[in-house]
Amino acid sequence: MENNEVTVTPISGPMDKEGNVNLEVINEQQMAEYRPIANQLNEKDVNSILNYGAEIQNTISKQSDTFLTNVRAQQAGDVGPLINELLAELNYIDVDELNQSGFQKFISKIPFLKNMIVDVKKLFQKYDKITANVDRISNKVKAGMINSVKDNTSLQTMFDGNVQLIKEIEKFIIAGQIRFKELSEELAVMEGNASQYQDYEISDKRTFINRLDKRLADMKVVRFILIQSLAQIRVVQNNNTSLAEKAQSILTTTMPVWKNQLTLAVALQRQKQNIEVQRKVSETTNTILQKNAEMLKQNSIEVARESENTIVSLETLRTTTKSLIDTLSEVKQIHEQGAQTRRELDAGLQNLEAELKKGVTS
Repeated sequence: MENNEVTVTPISGPMDKEGNVNLEVINEQQMAEYRPIANQLNEKDVNSILNYGAEIQNTISKQSDTFLTNVRAQQAGDVGPLINELLAELNYIDVDELNQSGFQKFISKIPFLKNMIVDVKKLFQKYDKITANVDRISNKVKAGMINSVKDNTSLQTMFDGNVQLIKEIEKFIIAGQIRFKELSEELAVMEGNASQYQDYEISDKRTFINRLDKRLADMKVVRFILIQSLAQIRVVQNNNTSLAEKAQSILTTTMPVWKNQLTLAVALQRQKQNIEVQRKVSETTNTILQKNAEMLKQNSIEVARESENTIVSLETLRTTTKSLIDTLSEVKQIHEQGAQTRRELDAGLQNLEAELKKGVTS
């Protein structure tokens, strides 16, 4: 299966690998084998060339149809894309993300931080979904592996059948060449003695020979395609085998290791979660104790300071006393100025009154 160079040893010695026929090497035993086939080419039967080797071509067509029918009946899909899909699911696993959930679970219990984190349950639900997808794809890969084996079995049947068909078609080509040589020699005799034959007899033989030549050329092409298909079948078989081996390696080696490591990651995450919670609780407790001690100290100092202060300070009393004295002095001064103003007003009024009287009596 690993060698794509295919050579077919023909059942008959007169034809080499390139399809060249040497009639000179045919012995009597071989001629007895080819003669019945060559006799199928009857000039009196206009369809003898058309039907020559038709059964072989029908067999090729039926064989291909059978293989295609078997392939269409398989619905599991191509192994290659399934493997890529499986690897994509495996790569989606983020162990680092899984290992972060310990701290997340702790802070999720703090009300004002709860909305800032991803729910741990949702995180595990995601990995549960991935695991389910991996199992689903794995089952498809297994089915694809089985189909690859079935394909290779069908391809091997097709390969063996093509080998046999090549041998059969070579018989027809060699027998056809024998008949072609005979007819060509007969035509040469007729053309050399044209007066002894009707023109249509010479024309019919020439036409028959030309049609036979074309038919043999077509059969050589079919032979070459069959030989080419042998290498193609081997390539397809090798590809199927490689995909099946890769799929088997993933299912029997990668998948168990992956599941094992994921389980280990979950266990380690749980350990880390417990350690993280304990550490955070200790840190929180220490922080609360430190802040309470600091607040107690500050409050005690403030209370002591306030308790030692008098209701009104001496400085305040000095200020208020000075302000009161200044106020009294200013009020006294205002009263004195008012009294002086009133005396001056009274004297002025008397003078005005005297002047008024004087003006009235004069």
